[in-house]
Amino acid sequence: MVLLIAALYVIGSRPRLKHFHGHTMGTTYSVSYAATLFSDPVKDVQADVERALEDINDKMSTYRPDSELMQFNRAPVGKPFKASDELVDLVHRSLHFSRISDGAYDVTVGPLVNLWGFGPSDKDKKQPKKKLPADQDGQVDPVLWMLANYPTEVPGDDAINAALDRVGYQYLTVDTAQDILTREKDLFVDLSSIAKGYGVDKAGDALKHRGINNFMVEIGGEVLVNGRKPDGTAWRLGIRGPAMTAGGMPALVVTIGDRALATSGDYLNFFEIDGQKFSHMINPHTGRPEVSRLAEVAVIADTAADGDALATLFMVLGDKKGLALANREGIAAYFTYHSEDGGFKSQSSEAFKPYLQN
Repeated sequence: MVLLIAALYVIGSRPRLKHFHGHTMGTTYSVSYAATLFSDPVKDVQADVERALEDINDKMSTYRPDSELMQFNRAPVGKPFKASDELVDLVHRSLHFSRISDGAYDVTVGPLVNLWGFGPSDKDKKQPKKKLPADQDGQVDPVLWMLANYPTEVPGDDAINAALDRVGYQYLTVDTAQDILTREKDLFVDLSSIAKGYGVDKAGDALKHRGINNFMVEIGGEVLVNGRKPDGTAWRLGIRGPAMTAGGMPALVVTIGDRALATSGDYLNFFEIDGQKFSHMINPHTGRPEVSRLAEVAVIADTAADGDALATLFMVLGDKKGLALANREGIAAYFTYHSEDGGFKSQSSEAFKPYLQN
């Protein structure tokens, strides 16, 4: 009997892979982690993660009129706005990426994002133009939802110029000592290019708070890994690549350690009018979707928030300027671009090259 109990204890103490998933931030999330039979129930772990994600939504969503970010966007111009640590932190980070990219990355691009149909706008995106199928949880596929609500015509020059007048990260100030944000101009701040990654990081923090240190968290393609899988091997991540079809092999598989992987591509979010594709990557300088030969970029960073922002930044800069910036700043980035023969070619920054060898 003693031996049986001992054997059961040994078996129950062995780590195994547990998993849960759900919906957040207009997309899906998934969590995989190593735990024993005696660990906290999955439903309790999931509840902690979802509370963390809901908190980020409450603070940073542009689709919730009463979110903290939307309250800030409605605050009087020039008046200091007392904000949460999280919102201040994310805006402060975003300004760093704006500075190193000379404004190619700019979270005040919100008026242009809305104008081009990639964000909450006055076209009442809460009510799609046509009935869309929902899954068993009542959630509509975000891709179908976006396609049903994109504009049917390209914005005119006057509308673009009017939106450009409301863009400029230089008019967004942050006082990190007092947690104060101020809009020095009628800006509309949109953190969608960094908040999803931030949510990944916060989900990871929720797991660590429960003593779970071996996990993989993914939200809409942004991934954070920590520790190892139950069998002791490293987490291996696939980079999709623009040429990969459904059920195909990823373009690249990497082992990144306790870090994050973020990707962005011109084929992931766009609409088409008269045969011309318009990407969701809006150039804050021109007010128009960026058109370049860059098809996808993958970034490995210490945090998913940083990776999320950098992936967007590089898509706006393009492969040549992006590669130069990545090498200058020591950023691990992998660029895939359209080649003249109609295929794809790839190039990596110096900091990314070690990951090509594992």
